[in-house]
Parts: sequence; structure tokens; C-alpha cells
Amino acid sequence: MSKRTAFSAACAGAVLLAAAGATAQTYSIGTNPQGSLFYASGTALARVMVEQTGLQFRVQPYAGSSTYLPLIDAGKLAFGMANVAEASFAYAGEHLFKTPLRNVRQVAETFGNVSGYAVRKDSSIRTIADLRGQRVPVEYTSGRIFHFVASAALATADMTDRDLEGVPSPNFVSAAKLFMAGRVDAAYLPVSAGITKQANATIRGGIRFLKMGCEAADEARIKTIVPPAFIGKLSPGKTQTGIVEDPTCVIDVPFTLVAGKHVPDEIVRKVVVTMVRNKPALAKAMAAFNRMDTKNLGRKHPNPHHPGAIKAYKELGLWKD
Repeated sequence: MSKRTAFSAACAGAVLLAAAGATAQTYSIGTNPQGSLFYASGTALARVMVEQTGLQFRVQPYAGSSTYLPLIDAGKLAFGMANVAEASFAYAGEHLFKTPLRNVRQVAETFGNVSGYAVRKDSSIRTIADLRGQRVPVEYTSGRIFHFVASAALATADMTDRDLEGVPSPNFVSAAKLFMAGRVDAAYLPVSAGITKQANATIRGGIRFLKMGCEAADEARIKTIVPPAFIGKLSPGKTQTGIVEDPTCVIDVPFTLVAGKHVPDEIVRKVVVTMVRNKPALAKAMAAFNRMDTKNLGRKHPNPHHPGAIKAYKELGLWKD
């Protein structure tokens, strides 16, 4: 073989290797640690994307969104699961984030994440206002988002955590354990989370979520603290742990998929189209996706949508200008 022929073959091989590398690119989805709802939803999403698109996706767990959202902003991570409050705070550089993460883009709102204050079912505490002076977990130093959402619930009764007999707790799991041990009178918990079900089974007689105001004025108070949050109305049911009264109004801070501005438009477009067309597969992978409303996937939040997502929603007739 001549030197020229050998050189040409080497160049061709390099091109083929480069093409293979591009084809095999993996898109990682940042989530909270294994065992969290974010991890479970990210795992379900990655599985369906691999099965339906032929692209390579994987879940990459981190300590929390304050770790992986900056990586998305810096172009070092493609996607991430968050709730809309975290994504909003990240984009604005507020509360949990010291600097604005302007490259974090909205892709798709997945499903609602409802939470509220729970008490023992036989407790005389009936409303948010009744929590005044009661022993209640506060601070949430390692699960800081709960500080803001719990504060938003208190705001519906014109209260802050200074109106409580605060008991420091690092996160909602620790708060639930204090609740189960009888060391607090109420705890702010996600409805139907594993630890909430455990509390319901452990506490004699079970638990009951407090009714919160359901009016527009109540939602307006909530939004002064957590702008993307909504009021969710729940009715008693097998999957609604601790929901006794009908309706029981709680706070809904939906989960969302975000992406970096650097992610190619066509990749994001494929992700959105695949989510819309494969809800049953997502729900089979994780039951919570049964609650996904495809009409709300493109709902607008403070952080702007990725151009690829906008293109997909327009193609699907789901974009609202």
C-alpha cells in the first residue's frame, strides 16, 4: 500500500469514527438522588426516549437541583428534572441560586406535585390559621424549596413561620419523622409520597391534610412567594393519602423537564413529540405520568421555552401565543 493510499484510508477511518461517536452521543438527564421522585421520573423518561427515538439517554443523579441546574446552564449537562419553582428561581438567580441561570430552558411540564400541611386525623387543628402557635417543622436547610412552598401555604392565612412554634428540620423526610414521633403537631408533606404513606400507616388513626383557601385571592398570595405555583383541588381516593374533606385545596408545584440552550433544537423537538405520543409508555414506566396532561406540557412559566420545544408544540397544535 502506498503512503498516499494509507493516508487516505486513515482519514476515512477517522471520519467513520467521528461519525460513530456523533451517532452514539448520550443525553444525560440530571435528577435528585436515587429514590427520589425526580430520579424515578427521569428514569422513566430516559427509558421511553431510548425505546422510541433510538437516541441514547441516561439518568445522572446529583445531590440536588442546585447542583445540576448550573451544569445545564454551563452546557455540561443536557436535560434535568426540576419543579417549576426551582426552574423559575434558577432563571432569575433567586433564593436557591446566587446567579441567574439564563441558559436553562423549559421543555415540558410533566405532572402536578401537590403538597400541604398534614395533621393527625383526630387533631383539633382544622385550617392553616389553626397552626398559629403550634409545633411545626421550619427552615428545611437541605430541602430549601419546601421552605418557600410551606411559606406560601401559610401566606393564605396571612401567616409566616414566625407565627409558629418552629422546630428546625433539614427536609420534609425529617419533618415527617418528627411528625410520626409526636414531636410536632403538623408537617408540610407531599401528598401520597412514600414517607407520607408511612406516616399515615404509623400514626394511630392516620393523617389528614388541612384545608387551604381555594379562592383566586389565596392563589395570588401563594404566587407572591412561589410565582409558578397553583392551587390544586383534591378529593378523597385510594391514591390520595390523607385527603379527607372534599375538596381539599393544596399547593401544586408541577414537575418539569428543562434543557440547556446548547441542546440542538431537533433533539428537544423529538423529546417533546415523543412525550406527547407515548403517554401510556411513560405511565407504564412510572404511574405518576398518568397525571400528565399533554395540553399543559407547553404551559408557560418564568423561564422561556427551548426553541425546539416551541417548534414541537406548534407542530402538535399545543402552543399558545
